[in-house]
Amino acid sequence: MLTILRSAILAPVAALTFLLAVPAHAVEYVDYTDVWVDTKAIPGQAGFGINFVQSGNSFDFLFATFYIYDPATGNPVWVTGQWSREQGKTSFAGDIYRTKSEPTTNPFTPKNTKTESIGTATFTPSSSTTGTLIYKVEGKTTELSLKRMTLTENILDGRYWGGASVVSSNCPSSGDNGTYHNTMTLDVTKPTGSTQATYTFYLDYIGFIYTCTLKGTLIQEGRFHKINNANYVCHSGSAKIVDGTANLYNIAATTQGIEGKWTSNKGMDGCKEEGYFSGVLIP
Repeated sequence: MLTILRSAILAPVAALTFLLAVPAHAVEYVDYTDVWVDTKAIPGQAGFGINFVQSGNSFDFLFATFYIYDPATGNPVWVTGQWSREQGKTSFAGDIYRTKSEPTTNPFTPKNTKTESIGTATFTPSSSTTGTLIYKVEGKTTELSLKRMTLTENILDGRYWGGASVVSSNCPSSGDNGTYHNTMTLDVTKPTGSTQATYTFYLDYIGFIYTCTLKGTLIQEGRFHKINNANYVCHSGSAKIVDGTANLYNIAATTQGIEGKWTSNKGMDGCKEEGYFSGVLIP
C-alpha cells in the first residue's frame, strides 16, 4: 500500500507537498470492546464470560463486567472491574468490585447499595483478539486465556470513502522511511456463501490513479475481521508496481463505515509497510 502513497515521486514535485509526516504511537491503541470468553471453556458452556468496554482518548481505560458463578453457592454473580493501562505497556490493571443492592423488583433504596473492592486483576493482550487475565479475589488467584466471542457475522460489503496512513520502514533508501497519508476509496466484496473477500483501494494523486487489491480468506474473531497472507497487488495504470502478500487485521464495522490495518514486507522498493485505514460508507 505504501507503493501507492510514495509513487507520487512519479508525479510533479508539487504533489509531494501532500505527503504529511505524522508521529507514530509508542503503544498501539486497540479497542478491546467486545464479549470475551475462556479459550479452554467447554463448547456450549453457558453463563460465563467477560464484557470489555474501552474508553478514553488513548483507549487507556477498560471497564469489565464479569458474569461468573459464586464459588460458595454456585449461583450466577456479576462483578465489575475498572482498570487503567499500565504506563508504557499494553496491559491494564486495577480493582474488581462487587455491588449489592435491592432486587430490580423492589423500589431502589440508595442506602441499601454497597460496593466493595474484592480483589485485583491484570489483563495482558497477546494480540488484538486474545489475551491473558489474571485476577486475585479473596486470596485466590485465577489465570484465564481469553479470546473474543463471535456473536453474528459482520457484513462489510460496500464502497467507502476515507483516508489511509502508512508507516514505511526498513527501506533500502533511508529517505523513503516515514509516515504518510492520503485519501482513499475502498471497495469491499465477499460473495454470499464464500469465505473469500476482496479489498480494493483506490488513491488519486492529482490525476495519478493507483489501485491496490488485497484478496484472501476472511476470518472473523469477535467483531474483528482479518485476512492472513492476502494476495497483494498494486497497479499504476497498466504497470504492476507491487506483487506480494499482506496481512489485513483489526477490520471492524463502525457506526459510519469501516476501519482496519494491514502489514506487508513487500512494498515499494522492498520497504516494510504498516497501514491504517478508515472510511465512511457511501450510500
